[in-house]
Amino acid sequence: MLLAAACTTAKRAKREAYALPDGADLLVGPIKTTFFCFNDGYYADIDNNCQIFHVCHSVETEDGSKETQQWSFICGNQTVFNQLTLSCADPEEAVPCPDAESFYSINDRINAEDPELHFLTEEDIVKAEALLSKHRN
Repeated sequence: MLLAAACTTAKRAKREAYALPDGADLLVGPIKTTFFCFNDGYYADIDNNCQIFHVCHSVETEDGSKETQQWSFICGNQTVFNQLTLSCADPEEAVPCPDAESFYSINDRINAEDPELHFLTEEDIVKAEALLSKHRN
């Protein structure tokens, strides 16, 4: 009985993940299907060199349980997902992929109710510029 209650209240993940176009592996190489959504937002897939990104969205189902939907996308040839701007960009203009996770918190500002909250803060920009500068040298 206790197990049944735990199963009905747990957050489920509906994965439409990695349903990428044919030939995606020609751009990315062997695709690692390791990314899992934990929060809503747009996320660079670090295990795939940020050439793939995911959109995560939580919904409440009819039975009241939570379900996370995940969609995967591939950036265009010779571009990567820039976690700072939440868009695909030239690798030299994007946050270095290994550092993308440190910008995941930008997703918390999407749909923020505070009108004074800016999407990117000065701190975000300075942090990204330092990483880009370090990566270029």
